[in-house]
Amino acid sequence: MAGLENLCPKPHFTLPSVTALHSDAFALGFSNVERQATACALLRHNSHQDGSHYHTKTAGGLHPSYIKFNKVLTSQDERMITHEEFVEAALEDAFDALCMQDRLDGGISLLIRCPGSQARDSLTPERIAVDVYITPCELHEHPEQVGGDVSLFVQGFCEQIAKNHLQHFTERCRIEGIQPPHRCESLSFSRQINHPNTVYT
Repeated sequence: MAGLENLCPKPHFTLPSVTALHSDAFALGFSNVERQATACALLRHNSHQDGSHYHTKTAGGLHPSYIKFNKVLTSQDERMITHEEFVEAALEDAFDALCMQDRLDGGISLLIRCPGSQARDSLTPERIAVDVYITPCELHEHPEQVGGDVSLFVQGFCEQIAKNHLQHFTERCRIEGIQPPHRCESLSFSRQINHPNTVYT
């Protein structure tokens, strides 16, 4: 197999890099989904330790890995996925990793994240859409208690962290000359409480 550094120049975790690795000889015999999962896992390995957390494409702008900087793939090959699908698949991978970690060590996990989106002047915390993961068995066994407690965490996150972040993100997009994405308005926690992995508030 060709050296990873020759396959995909930094930043590694991009659509073209995943596509290149997807077609490598090591992937023969695996399904399309398995190839994508393997390629993604290899390309993002140690990303939390690669020292590029503060890198930006333009001074004061966005990280070079930001999805809209990814080359648009125009091939009709069935392996190709859109930017939106790529981001969604990465989020599902994060849920999978947390789920497996909880199974390995018997722990419990809570993930609250706010995807980058346009911050309008009228933005209020209760209208911010976030992705939330809570260990499924804990939510199933104690839905009212866990659901109520998680709601408080999410409320604090949106009020104290997410709103400011979205304002900063919108400014970074302006610096890069990118139109920030719009997100759907938030849904109530109670309407999503029965989903096994993610809820939105």
